[in-house]
Amino acid sequence: MKIFLLSTVFSPSVGGIESLNELLCREFVSAGHSVTLATNELRDEGRIFPFDVIRGPSFLEILHLLRWCDVHMQANVSLRYSWSWLAAPRKIIYQHNSAYEREDGVRRRIDFIKTFLARMTPGIANSRYTASATGAKYVVFNAYDDALFRNMRSWQSRDRDIVFVGRLVSQKGCDTLLHALDRLRRHGLTPSLTIIGDGEDREKLGALVNDLSLQKRVQFLGIKRGDELARLLNRHRIIAVPSNCEEPFGIVALEGLACGCLPVVSVRGGLVDAIGIHGYTFTNGDSASLADRLAEVLGDLDAAHTRLQGSEVHLSRYKARDVAKRYLDIFKSHCSGVQK
Repeated sequence: MKIFLLSTVFSPSVGGIESLNELLCREFVSAGHSVTLATNELRDEGRIFPFDVIRGPSFLEILHLLRWCDVHMQANVSLRYSWSWLAAPRKIIYQHNSAYEREDGVRRRIDFIKTFLARMTPGIANSRYTASATGAKYVVFNAYDDALFRNMRSWQSRDRDIVFVGRLVSQKGCDTLLHALDRLRRHGLTPSLTIIGDGEDREKLGALVNDLSLQKRVQFLGIKRGDELARLLNRHRIIAVPSNCEEPFGIVALEGLACGCLPVVSVRGGLVDAIGIHGYTFTNGDSASLADRLAEVLGDLDAAHTRLQGSEVHLSRYKARDVAKRYLDIFKSHCSGVQK
C-alpha cells in the first residue's frame, strides 16, 4: 500500500502530533508499505528517516503524491490543503488530534468550517472526546514509543515527587500546578516539582515561582527528548498533566505511566482515555481541586501506588505496532471501498 501523510508539524518540532506520526510512519514501513510524509516544517536537523520526508511541499508535489498514493491521511483539518479533498475525495482520511475549538471552548468561524469538513470526510479520532466533537467514524487511541518509555526504577528508589512535561503555554496549565503546590503548604506538604519543556510563558512561570517562594522546590530543565526524558520520568513518582483546556488525548500521560509515574490529569477531554483507571483526575483549571488530589496521593503514596496495578495491560493497547495495525486495517478497508 502507498501511504501519503500530510502533517503540518513534524520533527524537529516537538509535540504529540509530531511524535505520533513519526511512530506510525516507522511502523507502516516496517509492515512493508511505501510511505511519504509532507510537512510545513522547513527546519531539518539532518535526521534520517526510513520514509520519505518532503518539507514545504509545492502544489504540484502534493498533486503528484495524491495521484501516487492509495490512501492519503491528513493530520487535522487544514484549510490550506482542503483542496486535496476535491482532487482525491475517495482517498482522503483525516486524523483528528483536535476538537477544533479554542482553549476556552469557543469555536470561531474557521473552527466551524473545519468541523464541517471533518463530518463530511472519513476520519480517525484519537479519543472518544475528539470523536464526539468531529463525528469521526473511527476511534484509535494514540501510540507511545514503548521501546523507549518503560519502567526502569522501583517506586521506592525514585528521588523526585512531581514532573510536568509539555509546552509552557497557558492552555497546558503549568501555572495551575504551581498554585496547587502553594496550596499544599496548608496540608503540610512540600513536594518537589520538575518542569520539562519550554514556551512563551517560561519567564512568566519563573516569576510566579519567585512570587510564591517555590524556588527551592521547582526545577526548570528545558526541553528533553528520547532516553534522557525517559530516565528523568523514571526518577519521579507522579506526572501531572494539568491542562486548562480539554486536551484531545495526551501522549505525555502514556509516557509517564509507562515509566512508572502515577498520572494526575485534568478530567475533561481525552486524558481520561490515556490513563484509564490508573491515575487520578481533577477539575480543569482548578488549582484547589488539583491540590486536593495531590494531597490525597502524597498523603499515602503506598495506597496511591496501587492504582498502577494492571497498567501494563492497559498500556498494551497503546503500543506503536498495535496502534499502527489499527490504522492499516482502516486504510485497507478504505482502499477496498475506493476500488469498489
